[in-house]
Amino acid sequence: MSFNLFDSVKGLFTNELIGKAASMLGENESGIIKAIGGTLPTVLSSLLSKSSNTDGAADIFNMAREAAGSGILNNIGGLLGSSGGSNMGGLLNMASGLFGDKLGGLGKLISGFSGIKESSAGSLLSMAVPTVLGFLGKHSADNNLNASGLASMLSSQKNNIMSAMPSGLNLSSLGLGSAGANVKEMASDVKRAAGSAVDATQEKASGGMKALLPLLLIALAALAIWYFWRSCNSGATTTGTADTTSKIEQKIDEGMNKVKETVATVAGKLDSLTGDFIYDPGKMMDISLPNGVKLNVGEYSTEAKLYKFLSDASVMVDTVKGNWFDLTNVRFKTGSSIITTESMAQLKNLVAIAKAYPKAQFKIGGYTDNTGDSVKNVVLSQKRAEMVAAEVVKMGAAKASIVGAEGYGPQWPVGDNNTPEGRAMNRRVSVRVKAK
Repeated sequence: MSFNLFDSVKGLFTNELIGKAASMLGENESGIIKAIGGTLPTVLSSLLSKSSNTDGAADIFNMAREAAGSGILNNIGGLLGSSGGSNMGGLLNMASGLFGDKLGGLGKLISGFSGIKESSAGSLLSMAVPTVLGFLGKHSADNNLNASGLASMLSSQKNNIMSAMPSGLNLSSLGLGSAGANVKEMASDVKRAAGSAVDATQEKASGGMKALLPLLLIALAALAIWYFWRSCNSGATTTGTADTTSKIEQKIDEGMNKVKETVATVAGKLDSLTGDFIYDPGKMMDISLPNGVKLNVGEYSTEAKLYKFLSDASVMVDTVKGNWFDLTNVRFKTGSSIITTESMAQLKNLVAIAKAYPKAQFKIGGYTDNTGDSVKNVVLSQKRAEMVAAEVVKMGAAKASIVGAEGYGPQWPVGDNNTPEGRAMNRRVSVRVKAK
């Protein structure tokens, strides 16, 4: 699971925090959610823009370090009731530092976009800016980033930030962005996405698919250009351009999803006897762990993915959303938390990996499909996660390396619950790398 800055920051705004904000500001939760959906990408895009030069990057880095040092991430809701004289209240000035004299106008835009009061939009902006900076400060400290490294990370997240910007929020009037620029960005994104999709599928695609993929992706780019060109020739206003941008995003998303459905099918098959999904491990290969232990595993196996992630120092741990790896060969007897005998081989490999990376910490997650009672499914998934965690320790992993076990029931499906194959894929246990 690759790092997504927007998703990580968005995860800080929990349902509890949203409810607290709605209550304190006298707004409904749906309005707060919509306002936050517009506020966060706006803050991130402004930070991205400001960090594009050396001085700006240094300013952002220092603000992020200050916010992280304040402990804001442990009490985000405290900003809602803070006064300017308190430590938390002092962080409210960060919004003014970032947006300057545009802060009031931005509050009006957020208000009009979400339907909440201008004062409420201003309060959310004043809360969001130090929260985002606090996360960036912690992320920088956790990954030993300096000002330049933080700027590079922000730059690498440009596509994620731009794609999160809601089409109905027109920032061009404040000079904070333009719909035309967004269209240009999306055209560039399509080109980059096309290259990534072709690279990712080049080895597995058949001859016909290799020829078809570029044609599909070129057609998507052409469709985006046609929509934009039609809006320009029809004398579209700024609002019209924003609507057109939304249509382009929708068409691109639909098209790219079709391409993904065509080429990103999971290799494996359903076992009609057991009801389990049997994954194709790929070509067998040897992995040499840092402590000299060798594992013979498939190139697509969980073990291979874990080894690649843990051994690559340039890949950072996602401290919010998490880096999750499905244990593709760990299964249970139907309706129980009893681990099958066939599962022990992969658990043994997991123990070997944990021993080879003594600084690594792991959390076990359990999941089910969406059939039956959801509450009972959560309970079952919790028992399965706990059983795997206990078994791994029993097999020799250091107790300190397993830092938790949690059952999520039918949440976060990886397969289509409308098909037997998808339901089988969703009945799984995963491991999250919490530290490496």
